[in-house]
Amino acid sequence: MLRRASVLKEAVRCASLREKAGSIPASVYEPIFHDPREFPEHEQLNIRLQGYDYVPLENFQGLVHRLSRRFGFNVVDSYAVAAQTERVVSYKPNSTLIDQEIGLSLYDRVVRISNVPAPRLQLLVNILRAHTPVGVKVTVKSHEKADEDYRYIPDVLLKQKQEELKMLDDPVIRKNLGWE
Repeated sequence: MLRRASVLKEAVRCASLREKAGSIPASVYEPIFHDPREFPEHEQLNIRLQGYDYVPLENFQGLVHRLSRRFGFNVVDSYAVAAQTERVVSYKPNSTLIDQEIGLSLYDRVVRISNVPAPRLQLLVNILRAHTPVGVKVTVKSHEKADEDYRYIPDVLLKQKQEELKMLDDPVIRKNLGWE
């Protein structure tokens, strides 16, 4: 029993040759190669996901987000856009009477990434293409101002009030109101 304990202590004390040697720089075993190539980078890209089924689209958005972070891209924003509802009508055979009326919702998700090297983007797109669920459409394009405007639902009343305020800055209207 005593012999077994001493052997165990010896094994724990000298667990590996690496511990005995201390810290050895990695360059001793493998030379360091510097890659002089420079690749173009995309500033900001939108990965837009569209589909009629909500659950696979949400899960795929999570996968796109995780893959983007794992590739080392900066995920600027990940958001949902308001669903677009379309009315689909089917007619009875050989008539103009409505048989069924169905409302289809097209869901839209966007993942915005930045500082994307071109070679890594191709790898990400190939992986996304291989893992895209059935019924989900993937679009990768550079970010534009119109994409930001598309994100928000316009407020008609707010727009009217803003127009009224702009009209109040007109000197003719201010004079007619008796403000000047």
